[in-house]
Formats: sequence, structure tokens, C-alpha cells
Amino acid sequence: MRSLAVLPVFFNLRGKCALVAGGSAAAAWKAELLAAAGAEVHVYAPALSEEMSAVIGSMLMVHHPYPWCSTSFGGAAIAVADAPTDEEARDFLDTATRAGVPCNVIDRPDFCQFQFGSIVNRSPVVIGISTDGAAPILGQAIRRRLEALLPASLAAWAHLAKAVRGRVGELLKPGPQRRRFWEGFVDRAFSSVEVPNETALLGSAHEIAAASSPVRPVTHIQVGSEDPELLTLKSVRFMQMADVILFDPFIAPAILELGRREAKRICMTEEVSDRIAADVSSEGKHIVVLEALRQPHG
Repeated sequence: MRSLAVLPVFFNLRGKCALVAGGSAAAAWKAELLAAAGAEVHVYAPALSEEMSAVIGSMLMVHHPYPWCSTSFGGAAIAVADAPTDEEARDFLDTATRAGVPCNVIDRPDFCQFQFGSIVNRSPVVIGISTDGAAPILGQAIRRRLEALLPASLAAWAHLAKAVRGRVGELLKPGPQRRRFWEGFVDRAFSSVEVPNETALLGSAHEIAAASSPVRPVTHIQVGSEDPELLTLKSVRFMQMADVILFDPFIAPAILELGRREAKRICMTEEVSDRIAADVSSEGKHIVVLEALRQPHG
């Protein structure tokens, strides 16, 4: 894996205390995000903007009409401040660090232990986008693109997946059976607006459980460039569903990174890859073979 500018993590804040210092419009937006994630938000501010007053009134936050202090961090799981000066930002960061509370100072990255990214919300599917503070406008543009690509029904499909996950685990064996079910689930989620009920969905799991282990077809993908952006969406989709990826030595690392992280990657000659693919496919595993159309010039 290539190096990461930041580590994408997701806080579970449901029922936990969140501290927001400041009553500005910028602080109001962060307070609203924290409350939407299920946190109990405590706002410390002598004065409130119209935006913050509206948010507090609509989301049942706790307003403390005085500035924050060191005791404000007691029991907090996360802290956010809108600090007008570097001195106050530094004080907030130092106090949060001593209290062991991760903190963010709005629009002051030098005083942040974490950052808020652009968000695509299809909860429980939540996508966070970060540019490590380098180009927020780029993050917003990426968010708009993703909003257009992801169906609004994705939230309902995700809720359905959560509801049937345990039952699917009981019905289907780990490995090819479960993967076949979830591959079909994903295909339907992105191709159909209608969301089935649990009974109908579990019917396909029963069919897979009753069927004998199928010989999976081997998917051959011809790669004509080292640029991953030139791969078709269908090719990327096959790579992200693969159990095993066989590739010749001329496939670029950037192409291989698009495959499913758990997939086994094997560099093979053409003759050996065909034999291995046939053997593994008979085990019911999904095989993808990446074939370079041309060798790079030496």
C-alpha cells in the first residue's frame, strides 16, 4: 500500500459527550455534525450566533453560557473549538491533550489532532473525504461526484444488509457461498431502485446453501495502460470481487491496488496462470486474470 497522508477513521459517538467551544456559525455546523452522529453536545459560549441558536433549539444540545475551562473536558469523547487567536487555539489543544480528548480547532490545522472531511451521507453508509487540508475545494468536488453516483436507496440497502447479516452467516458457509450472496446483493443494490424485504432476500441465501459448489468462471481483463483511470468500471468491479488475482509481470502496481484487499495476488506466466486459474475456479473461488496487452519499453 502506498503511504497515507492521514488515517481515515470513524468515531462512534452515540451517547457520548462532545464539547464545542464557541457560538459562531462555523461552530454550529460542527455541533450539528456531532449531534447527527448521536453525541450529547455541550456548547460553551457566552454568546450565540443565529445559526448556533437554531441548531441548539432543534437538536436538544446543552448550552453553557460561559467560556470553556479545563473542567469542561471531563467525560468528553471529542472536542471542537472555534478559536479567534493562535493563543486560544494553543490553549485549547494543550488542555485537550492533557485531558486525553482528541480535538479539532476550526480552520487552524496546526492545532488539530483530527480533521473533518467532506461527507457523503447514505447512513449507515458514510463516506469521508480528506485532502489533508491541501485543497478543501477538491474534496467538495469529489463529494458532489459521489453524490451523483450513489443511489438514494443505498441507505435502505445498507439497513437491509445489517438486518440479515446474522441470518446469512448461519445459512451460508464462510468463503465462496457468502461471497456469492453478497456479490448478488451488491449487484441488486446498484441496479434496482426497489429494495426487497428480508424474507425475499434470504430466499436467495437458501438457494445458494442448497446448491452444489459451482465452478466459477475465470474473468480475463486485458490491461493496455499503466494508468488505473483507463480501466473500465466493470473491470474494477470484477477486481474488487476477486478471491484471487493472477497477473503477468508487466501489470503496474497502481492497477493491482484496485483489487480487493483480501484477494491473493499471484504473479504468473500465461501457461501457469491458466492452469492455476482452472484449479482454483473449481473450488468456487472468483478468479481474475490481468493480462498486459503490451510490455513497457525498456
